Amino acid sequence: MQNATFTVIVGIRYALGTSSGKGAALWALQDALLALNGTFLATALVGLTIAGRLTGLVKPWHATIGYLAAALQFTAATITPLIIDHDGPLGLIGLSGWLLWAGWLVAYGIALLRTSQDR
Repeated sequence: MQNATFTVIVGIRYALGTSSGKGAALWALQDALLALNGTFLATALVGLTIAGRLTGLVKPWHATIGYLAAALQFTAATITPLIIDHDGPLGLIGLSGWLLWAGWLVAYGIALLRTSQDR
């Protein structure tokens, strides 16, 4: 589903970039799809964090970052209408979740590399 969502987002961005009109409805659709994509990211974060904890790959601090990033992504997806309709700091919730996810992903990659070197 995440790949399909990103395909639609990229298609809409391309359409907006090449159209001569304002395309307010398309911008709103693109914003909504991008924000709702956080549900897929959060689901993957929770699943991979649980799997990592059960196998000992993920340390407690790493799991905390994963769960916090997932919670922020779910929150941003839940309040998407408020984020789109109102200018303000609510959009930072999703951005914070995404930045934590990026840090979590780097740490997970390092943990996987260390595990492969141990073999």
